[in-house]
Amino acid sequence: MQHTELGNLLRISRCFDIFRRQQMKDVDLHPGLSLLVSHVCRNPGCSQEFLVEKVCLDKTTVAHHLARLEEKGYIEKRPSPNDGRARAVYPTEKALQIYPRLHETYTAFYDNLLNSLSVTDRAEVARLSEILYQNALRLVKEGKA
Repeated sequence: MQHTELGNLLRISRCFDIFRRQQMKDVDLHPGLSLLVSHVCRNPGCSQEFLVEKVCLDKTTVAHHLARLEEKGYIEKRPSPNDGRARAVYPTEKALQIYPRLHETYTAFYDNLLNSLSVTDRAEVARLSEILYQNALRLVKEGKA
């Protein structure tokens, strides 16, 4: 079995990364960092754990990326209003200024990716991709195949 379906999904993801780089080449953010900026802008005050779940990266990688974003002036960490021991992540003005452009880039890619599909096909892609995502999450959480 060739696993063409999975290969196609992975290639789409890589194409998306290339597209983001092309559209945002004047911004000092690689795709992983720009994805975090987008989530923080949409969810100001979120926790690192929230971001780990949303971007599907391990805690160490997210912590490293957040440190880089903080150094670059895109985010700031403050004590969490819910838990004084935890730190909440907030976008800076620099992040908020770049966010509309990030959002436009993502929207342009998604819209062009799906534009030749019917409404029914789009719904089927959404349904099937959710099943695949849930299966992938289960595999990661169980740590076995």
